[in-house]
Amino acid sequence: MIKRAAAAMALVGVVAPTAARCDQAGYLYTYGLNESRFGDFVVSADAYKPLGSPNAKIRPFVDVLANWDTKTSGGDLPRIYGDNYAALEGGLQYTTGGLRLFLQGGASAKLGSVAAVHSGGDLRGGAQLYREWGPAVHRDGSSYGNFYGSGVYYSRYQDTIFYNQLEFGRYAGSGAHATELYLRPVLTLDTQRYYYDNLVELTAGMRFHPFGAHGPTFAVEEAYGTYLAPSTVPAGQSKTWFDFRPTISYGVNV
Repeated sequence: MIKRAAAAMALVGVVAPTAARCDQAGYLYTYGLNESRFGDFVVSADAYKPLGSPNAKIRPFVDVLANWDTKTSGGDLPRIYGDNYAALEGGLQYTTGGLRLFLQGGASAKLGSVAAVHSGGDLRGGAQLYREWGPAVHRDGSSYGNFYGSGVYYSRYQDTIFYNQLEFGRYAGSGAHATELYLRPVLTLDTQRYYYDNLVELTAGMRFHPFGAHGPTFAVEEAYGTYLAPSTVPAGQSKTWFDFRPTISYGVNV
């Protein structure tokens, strides 16, 4: 099964599963997210499969991904987590422990009548690091934590994103149906500023597993964020904000 942090989505929008990126089996992961800050609904799916021996540190992989959101329209600034496109890619990765170095490339095509960026070739690569601590079995009152950090270049946006998050949580209830209460500080930096933006956020949330470990996960979150400098504030937005984010997600190893 995908590790806990695969569902602990890094939210400035949602990025790809964290622990699953270093998973030996591969995964299928999808989510739907509503952001009150932008009045936007985002849907994403990602199917990732490493090939060859699961014990090898260097492995080729294939990756099929798609994103769609209700706000993308002509003239919008292209936000990495809100864009209407699908891509088929292959690549090579090196993994050791929670570290993953990768390079992948392929082709993208828009979904629907408009995408934030023109379709065509797509290249991305960088480093991702994941660490987690806490009990393997969910127990009432037990605590857990995880860290995810990454630096990734996206040719689609001609942008490099540096993303770091910590999540501290506590279980209420036991077993596969445990509820998680958590806090997540996030720091995001990018070279284009107006794509992902240079910002910090603090998110408090509650995650539910009503169908157990193998079913979909529901979460409700409230985030407080601020841009790091006045020059990074996009037109029409304030320097600080609150953002309510109900989310449904599902992940499974493949």
